[in-house]
Amino acid sequence: MTNNIQDQNKPTMSNLLSAVSNAASESTSIKVGDKIEGKVIFVVKNQVLIQIENIGIGVIRGKELYTDDYISKLQIGEIVEAMVLALDSELGALELSFKSIGHDKVIAEIKEAIDNKTTVDAKIREVNRGGFMVKVRGIEGFLPASLLSPTHAIKQIGTEDKSLLNQMKKYVGQIFKVKIISLNPDSESIIVSERAVNDELITEKLNKYKIGDVVEGVIAGAVDFGLFVRFDENLDGLVHISEIAWKKVDDPRNEYKKGDKVTVKIIDIDKENRINLSIKQTMTNPWTQFVKASKVGDAFKGKIGKIVSYGVIVVNEDTDIQGLCHISQISDPILDNPTKIHDLLKLGDIKEFKILSLDNSEKLYLTLLEDFDKALQIQTEIVAKQEADKAVHMQAREDRAREAMERQNQEREVSEASNE
Repeated sequence: MTNNIQDQNKPTMSNLLSAVSNAASESTSIKVGDKIEGKVIFVVKNQVLIQIENIGIGVIRGKELYTDDYISKLQIGEIVEAMVLALDSELGALELSFKSIGHDKVIAEIKEAIDNKTTVDAKIREVNRGGFMVKVRGIEGFLPASLLSPTHAIKQIGTEDKSLLNQMKKYVGQIFKVKIISLNPDSESIIVSERAVNDELITEKLNKYKIGDVVEGVIAGAVDFGLFVRFDENLDGLVHISEIAWKKVDDPRNEYKKGDKVTVKIIDIDKENRINLSIKQTMTNPWTQFVKASKVGDAFKGKIGKIVSYGVIVVNEDTDIQGLCHISQISDPILDNPTKIHDLLKLGDIKEFKILSLDNSEKLYLTLLEDFDKALQIQTEIVAKQEADKAVHMQAREDRAREAMERQNQEREVSEASNE
């Protein structure tokens, strides 16, 4: 295509018109409304000339050019289709239109793109609270903010809607790769998705991975419930808080920061390509060795990591093994108020405890009582009470379920009787 007509070696429109006889006025083989084919021989912003074999020259101009986007794709020598508006014009050529032909062609291309899930270019025209007004091949469309790719995702900053709109406005004029997901046949407007393109790329990349693979990644972000890890350029996965370490993690942000390099294991990929990862499964579980090397009555040196209403959480910093010292195991006599724990123990205190019980369920119970036999007796009573409470709770739940079923049966019987 050429838009530069200043070059003296290139023909002007008047040259082309005078070089071809006005066969259009003499032709009886065509009429107004006919669709004809011709070869593009001249293109400028507001006019296009095509040569129609055995007929002459046709001119398309003004609003009959359809759209700038449509015209910008025309190439000299390309065979195009147009509709006849008049058999003669003041230029001595057929007066033609791309408008109807171009529109039908673009609509057909849009439908084909939907059927084939083809990726197309969408130009961002303007924004509103819900997303972007776009144009695809001259057709108006809408890109919802919820269907943006992670690269362009809009995040709320503050409480004002202006923060969202200001972020969105920076994309006006840009071209996004999208997939057309629907066409409204009445308004001939479309809905597009950028996320669909991103999902397709992710699917292609994920095909080379399987559950169990271990990969290297970088911490992309930390939230209350876990860490986001990026690997293989633009693949993001979640390390749930329970999969960060073998020890209990209260705040992921205290364990890793953005940019930290980590080794992760892929533990799940769901149907929506959400990737679940684990850091701890790439490490040896310290509990396995601890259980083998320890027994009831052994000393356990640890730091007070957390004080709760029912006792203290104790952490051995060498192994990351955690245990619970119940409020009943802190002093003799037993503390009658959880607030009194703070009078005896402080966060960060390092104490030597004794192991009351440990097993493969990774539960470790500790005591500070000097009378170990009494500590064991208290522990036995606590476990028995917990089991009894659990049994009562289960029985109550079964009773409620049975009562609900009986009510449903009674209501059904009443309903059946009334219908008779």
